[in-house]
Amino acid sequence: MIGLKESAASKILRIILYIIFAAGIVLTVTMPFMIDRYMRILYDAYAVDTGYKTFITVFLMAVGVLGLFIVWELIIMMRTLMKNPFVRGNVKSLNIIGATAFIIAAIFFVKCFVYVTIMTLLAGICLVILGLFAFTLANLFNKAIEYKEENDLTI
Repeated sequence: MIGLKESAASKILRIILYIIFAAGIVLTVTMPFMIDRYMRILYDAYAVDTGYKTFITVFLMAVGVLGLFIVWELIIMMRTLMKNPFVRGNVKSLNIIGATAFIIAAIFFVKCFVYVTIMTLLAGICLVILGLFAFTLANLFNKAIEYKEENDLTI
């Protein structure tokens, strides 16, 4: 297939994904230190219990690592867009993104049982929608690949 010309929007998206990935690595690595500092300030002001600090550290680290995994899969998919986007690798990436979104949503819903906030609940719902959307796109891509392969055989 002849390569497509990369649009300005896809260049911007690719750059943003790399920035998010790099910033995500830095934030995930420094998360325990930032939370420690933040909790000292909160403890002085609101007497927050130490169990919350441990829970929120584990929660944010898990969500951060899994979020980086989703961004990495998007970066992998962006590499194929200029060649042929309808490849099995993109179907695999979309399925991984969907499963990872469901895992993160489950983590958010567990947090709702421990420390409930409206924002946590809304983020969990958005992640479920993201997972469903990714699985739907994976099915769409898979069907497009089947049609393409069938069309290639008839020519």
